[in-house]
Amino acid sequence: MLSLAIAAFAPAGVALASTPTTSVGTTQTAPTTSTPTTPTGETTPTTPPAQTPPAKPKLRTRITALPGSTIVDGTAPLKVRLSGAPAPVSPVPMLSPGVAGKWTAVGRYYSFAPKSTLEPCSTYTLTVWAGTTATGELPLGGRRRTYTLHVACPGIQALQQGLARLNYLPYSIDNPHGANSGGSPERRALAARYAFRPPAARLVANVPDAPGLWYGALDPTTHGALMVFQLNHGLSVTGAPDRSTWASLLAAETLGHGDPAPYTWVTVSESIPETLQVHRGRHVVLSSATNTGVAGATTERGTFPIYSRFTSTTMSGTNPDGSKYSDPGVPWVNYFNGGDAVHGFPRGSYGSPQSNGCVELPIETAARVFPLLSIGDLVIVNG
Repeated sequence: MLSLAIAAFAPAGVALASTPTTSVGTTQTAPTTSTPTTPTGETTPTTPPAQTPPAKPKLRTRITALPGSTIVDGTAPLKVRLSGAPAPVSPVPMLSPGVAGKWTAVGRYYSFAPKSTLEPCSTYTLTVWAGTTATGELPLGGRRRTYTLHVACPGIQALQQGLARLNYLPYSIDNPHGANSGGSPERRALAARYAFRPPAARLVANVPDAPGLWYGALDPTTHGALMVFQLNHGLSVTGAPDRSTWASLLAAETLGHGDPAPYTWVTVSESIPETLQVHRGRHVVLSSATNTGVAGATTERGTFPIYSRFTSTTMSGTNPDGSKYSDPGVPWVNYFNGGDAVHGFPRGSYGSPQSNGCVELPIETAARVFPLLSIGDLVIVNG
């Protein structure tokens, strides 16, 4: 009732202020601010955890294995082993002079596979770069490393098999290792493989009365065949299987370039009447009476390759009695053993020992023999 009375006596035009009221018996409290909470057992991180930097390599890359200084098989892969797997950014090694082939990383190795072969009887430089790096290690460091590699010459059995494939020997390789037809890089790789790893094959004579062969030895027959090969390919006629000879031999096998002429050799019989025969392939193409050396200047028996030839030359020396001789203009000369030669010489007869060690023929017969022969062809003197 009191509130109503006050309102009644307020002056006109004066606004009354609104005063909040409360009910009797209640208490008024200040408002509170709500704070978000997280579920029980969970915390909200305020900063990300610190990142641990990767450990820096402490060890340097090491070379743990290299090819031997002598490479016995030029077709086999070359391997350089590191202390760990090569890193993707690591430079591959290098061979000099260059060789067709490819470097690959396999396990802890750098491996080089030649497309066909390292050249026989050759020398290479292998370079491993200072930046070479194994995964997880520091680079090799320092200066680049260089190593000298010598590629061995293939063996004599391989040489004999190669010459037989090319018809420079009167022998064939028994099956299944026949002639190499050549004509493609794969065939060169095969010829190289035969050179460094010759098959376990036999050589079988393919002409009657073929000169004997010592398999695995540089015997006179092999020596002579090699001389013919070198002459035909414009090489120095040394009779030695050197680097240039092997390069030409592999090329000839790849291309299938065999000896275009039949295998040729000469036999001399010292049985009376003494005779000389020229064999070409399976045939005796010339037979003639001949003279060999007298007592004290006998013609040595054996097998000898022809090493020098002249259409005409001066021959000089010492007679068995100690006197000297000098014969100018001796025609159609084929030297085969020191000063001994097959040549023309005028005599009253032929078929008995009359010379100073040479094998003498009638001049007209010697003129027919000369174009049939070549450096490297064999002269075989028998009893």
